[in-house]
Amino acid sequence: MKKQKAQAWSLDIMLATIIFVGTIFFFFLVLNNTQDTKTEELKKDAEKITNSVFSENGALSIIDGGDVNESKLENLLEQNYTDLKKQVGIENDFCLYLEDETGNIISINSSFTGVGSGDINVSDIPCG
Repeated sequence: MKKQKAQAWSLDIMLATIIFVGTIFFFFLVLNNTQDTKTEELKKDAEKITNSVFSENGALSIIDGGDVNESKLENLLEQNYTDLKKQVGIENDFCLYLEDETGNIISINSSFTGVGSGDINVSDIPCG
């Protein structure tokens, strides 16, 4: 009798292990899928922002003939951030900032490093 009891106990442990591993595998798939979805969403938002910056009539349009139009940039700073997000059609926060050819951040003026969310830091400097 003891032999059968030991075999039944072994079967219970194996079944519990299979369920445990299956549960971990399921949660890994769900979490991985969520990260992929967020990555795709961020890529789409980045594309919308880029298109808006380089479009003549985009909400974030600051480029004229390959150069930054300073008056458009100043006007952009005066606009409400939430309204800009709606005009561009994005849900996530963004920061639009300028760099020189060596990668140094160019401050837009004495008050702003970039245009966008104040919650975003660029090189430890708040964006807006």
